[in-house]
Amino acid sequence: MSRMISKILDIQRWDARLFRNPSTDGARGRCSAHGKDSCSRPATAYVALSDARTERKEWGACDEWLSSNAAAVEFLTAHPLD
Repeated sequence: MSRMISKILDIQRWDARLFRNPSTDGARGRCSAHGKDSCSRPATAYVALSDARTERKEWGACDEWLSSNAAAVEFLTAHPLD
């Protein structure tokens, strides 16, 4: 199971209105967690995270990423989606 270096701040059911930057792949309903070239699945969740360069970054995430990324699995275990 893959793990990311970034810290997940929030995961919510996908809603384009949550995105502060409407031009992102996630805001357009596409998974951006896997990267543009590796995933064509629709986004099912909004993910906010922070990393070394950015205080808050927004992703759209597909169901497969939510269930295969260790950090996402841990976050969702502690904070289940409604």
